[in-house]
Amino acid sequence: MQSMNQKIGAGVLWNLASMFLTRGASTIFLLFLARILAPDAFGLIAMATVVFELANAFVNSGLGAALIRSKSVSDADLNTVFLTNLGLSVAAYVAIFTSAPYIALFYSQPELAEVVRVMGLVVFINAAKIVQIAVLSRKMDFKTQMKANTAASVVSGVLAVTAAYQGWGVWSLVVQMLSQAAMSAVILWLAGNWRPSWQFSIESFLRLFAFGRNLLAEGLLSVLYQNSYVLVIGRFFSAELTGLYFFAKKISNLISQQLTGAVQQATFPALATLQDDNATLKYKYRQIMQLMMFLIAPIMMLLASLAPILIRLAFDEKWQGAVPYLQLLCIVGMIFPLHALNINLLNVKGRSDLVFKVGLVKKAVNLTMLFVAIPYGVLAIVASQVAASFFGLLPNTYFSAKLIDYSLLEQIKDVIKPIAAAMLGGASAWWLGQLLSTHQVVTLALSGLLGASVYLASSAVIRAEGLVMLWGKVSKQQQRAK
Repeated sequence: MQSMNQKIGAGVLWNLASMFLTRGASTIFLLFLARILAPDAFGLIAMATVVFELANAFVNSGLGAALIRSKSVSDADLNTVFLTNLGLSVAAYVAIFTSAPYIALFYSQPELAEVVRVMGLVVFINAAKIVQIAVLSRKMDFKTQMKANTAASVVSGVLAVTAAYQGWGVWSLVVQMLSQAAMSAVILWLAGNWRPSWQFSIESFLRLFAFGRNLLAEGLLSVLYQNSYVLVIGRFFSAELTGLYFFAKKISNLISQQLTGAVQQATFPALATLQDDNATLKYKYRQIMQLMMFLIAPIMMLLASLAPILIRLAFDEKWQGAVPYLQLLCIVGMIFPLHALNINLLNVKGRSDLVFKVGLVKKAVNLTMLFVAIPYGVLAIVASQVAASFFGLLPNTYFSAKLIDYSLLEQIKDVIKPIAAAMLGGASAWWLGQLLSTHQVVTLALSGLLGASVYLASSAVIRAEGLVMLWGKVSKQQQRAK
């Protein structure tokens, strides 16, 4: 058990380091690009992103996750997945290239056709990385992935900002996306020991795809659903409003989805080895859930409370319209770990069929809410996303209760303390921000400090489990140092 804890802990730390370095660099460059570019440039990229994310889900086809989850893999398995991914990437790009004019027509944005065709090249690069990432993940080698992601973020960010200053507009964002994918792929291939050969096994493909096919279907549906808001806003509203929403979504995702993803990626291989031990699996998931919410809830609530000051301080007037979208999306981000970790559990248990079924139910409800909200404007659409996130917890947690006896009620009990403390901290920060009339930097610093202090004090008073765990680990480290 201790060895497993050490593996998970090391993996999480390296993934968190990767997230902070990679996302830290991405955030800095995003700020620079937003100051140079107009919202409609981000809107065009948001529209094109839907297409290549669908292509990436198709190319991956769930085979990468199948490799990571498998108790053992052969060289035939790795080569089969690699060749399958490459073949699918060719098919995906042909579809992208031929459909580009129709995509531009759908959005009434003629410039989008060439953007889609150039951005689509990223599917080849991403296809070449899937097996390398799986091999490194199976070895719990997240340090190499951290180096690749960080270097790629920095280099691509510099190139994008340079291109933006040269007046490239939307193409500077295309440069960022392609160069980031290419740089990380090169580093992963140089660092990895595995090399492909022309070996394809029908038996390997059928065995791995038996698990991956449900993830493929769920992945395609998830991409369509997650980008349905961009699709709808882009189709019925302007590129500028699409860009404001997309920008707000990227800011909120920087914390919630990336932090959750870092933990999931690190814990999935190790937790997969416990798939037959329900008691231990539940214990581990409860710990992860409590710790994740303790870290994410206050960040999202403080971001929502201080969003007006942050946007006003960092950007000019053209981005102020993103504030209400960001505030609502912070609520979505706060409860995102509950969704993600429940789905992660189903994958660990090898029930990709349930992932697909749960996804169908959630998406049917959520899309209904989305289309009902369209006549009432973009703000109503984002509000429907918040409501859908809460409703989505019902199907997400149903099977967790069935598989490891981790019910919705028990999960609420595990997360209610950090959420309550975070809301109190966020309210305190907002109150002080409204009260002060000092320089915005001072207001931001003092409000944030008050909010964080109130959160930590509240967590200590109610003995939030995440704080207790962290304090216990710190105490143990101090005792060992002595």
